[in-house]
Amino acid sequence: MDALLTAAQMQALDRIAIDEVGIPSVVLMEVAGRGVLDATLALLVEAPGPVLVLAGTGNNGGDAVVVARHLVERRVQVHLLVLGTAEQLSADMAHQLRCAEALGVTPIHVTETDAVAAVQGSLHMAAVVIDGIFGTGLSRPIQGWRAELIRAVNEADVPVVAVDIPSGISADTGQVLGVAMVATVTVTFQCAKLGHVLHPGRAVAGDIQVADIGIPPSRIPEVRPQAVLIDDDIIEEAFPPRMSDSHKGTYGHVLVVAGVPDRPGAALLAARAAQRTGAGLVTLASDAETVRRLAPSFGSLMGLSVGEGRIDAQAVQDALTTRTALVLGPSLPPDAATAKMVQDVLLSSAVPTVLDAGALGALGADYQWLAAREGPTVLTPHPGEMARLLGSDSHGVQSDRVAAARHVATESGCVVILKGASTVVASPDGEVAVVVCGNPGMATGGTGDVLAGVVGSLLAQGVEPVLAARAAAHLHALAGDRAAEEVGETALLAEDVLRALGPALKALE
Repeated sequence: MDALLTAAQMQALDRIAIDEVGIPSVVLMEVAGRGVLDATLALLVEAPGPVLVLAGTGNNGGDAVVVARHLVERRVQVHLLVLGTAEQLSADMAHQLRCAEALGVTPIHVTETDAVAAVQGSLHMAAVVIDGIFGTGLSRPIQGWRAELIRAVNEADVPVVAVDIPSGISADTGQVLGVAMVATVTVTFQCAKLGHVLHPGRAVAGDIQVADIGIPPSRIPEVRPQAVLIDDDIIEEAFPPRMSDSHKGTYGHVLVVAGVPDRPGAALLAARAAQRTGAGLVTLASDAETVRRLAPSFGSLMGLSVGEGRIDAQAVQDALTTRTALVLGPSLPPDAATAKMVQDVLLSSAVPTVLDAGALGALGADYQWLAAREGPTVLTPHPGEMARLLGSDSHGVQSDRVAAARHVATESGCVVILKGASTVVASPDGEVAVVVCGNPGMATGGTGDVLAGVVGSLLAQGVEPVLAARAAAHLHALAGDRAAEEVGETALLAEDVLRALGPALKALE
């Protein structure tokens, strides 16, 4: 899994390369610019024409000037607009401009309303725009004429290549700082940043390409990355080949405690997902009426009544003596009675547990006691449930998904899967992993129940909790994408994701 860096970590990595390894900053800038050049030339093959280069006064602008210089050497017509005065240039940016001018590039310095007019005058003839206005160091909203300029580019039907990150996107959270450039391709350097994979940054970054600019990979751990991008390799790690002499007891026994009479389907989805992802045995436990209603659909599932009208904590505790994992919460009412039952069950048992839906909702902001549990716990909130845990709102959660997931994980001692676009998996030690698979069609009832079942299955099979959560989130998203290919995003149902788990898993074996 590749590291995802913050702006500060990338700046620290640059300093290590320059001050300790001895790679001159202008050399790093030269290599970075060549990476952006390759992406630009690929677009020009499809639609040749002039290139409009928008360069800020900092080092991001210097990268863009390198691109302009190499394009001119290839006889591509270039319009280079420097958005600021000569006095505002960083040292490396000034150096790159001198090199470009020596080779016949004529930069035009523009400010205020002149910049907007100059961009609008060049856009109608441009085949590609290079966005080198702001880089990963941006920390305040873009306003005034620079914001107008970005809006003008966004309104034009011209491909954009963003240098390092689209101007206006926070490298740490993916949030829009005032206004953001919408890129066709983003070429980032050495490592992707969190802002590339978190929405809305992910939505405006286009095709993300990571260019190796020569910083030794062995030095990356020195900046202590605390985020990684989950990839397909995690499936092989969590789902090793089965032993030839194994039996159903080898792969654990999941107890799914879920469902109410008028909403029994969530329990069935979670239980079936646990079966489909390798659990040896799965018991669906609920109140007597829910079990009675679901019984005709059990098939290879086992059913167990654990209460009349409501789930009884003691009945669940008794059932856990012969089970290896617990999925608790789908469709349960998020009320005080459920909260007490959850606490009674979890504090009396060390069985690895997934808390989902009603179990999470019942806890509200009272979740810190989970840190006292003997057994591992995985929480699977959506943004609304996470907001309730934090005493916040969904907007606050979405504005910094990594911070929200990390906070609850460290406070509760649990692994947290914050569901949604770019699912974030946070560990109690503060490390996070991000899933970039999945699609909007998965925003439908029941898909979270499927995820809970997959996590429970892996826990039952003895997979350690962080790996189980990461692998389950990734496989769940892959299955969602596979299902969307078959039925489309609009028609997608949780049952489609459930059916796609097997094919998605098989495709990676």
